[in-house]
Amino acid sequence: MPLTKPVPPPPKPNFDDHEFSTPADFNDKFKRKETTKYMNPCAVEEKQSMKCLDKNNYDKSKCDYFFHQYKECKKRWLEERRKLRRAGQL
Repeated sequence: MPLTKPVPPPPKPNFDDHEFSTPADFNDKFKRKETTKYMNPCAVEEKQSMKCLDKNNYDKSKCDYFFHQYKECKKRWLEERRKLRRAGQL
């Protein structure tokens, strides 16, 4: 049986330059939404992470990249909302 090298892990993502999927007019839509309506500015990242889980039989360790991307998107969005709230714009 020949020995094979394991597949190298994917490179670590750099999210500093990454543009997330949050639409530019999301804050305006958020202000006008109904009180009970849920809006997710990181819907694309969320779907990618769930699709990865489905594809890899729910082994989260294989989907770290997608979950990290979703967490970063959500973190930036929450920071933006806090900033707007402090400025009285939201």
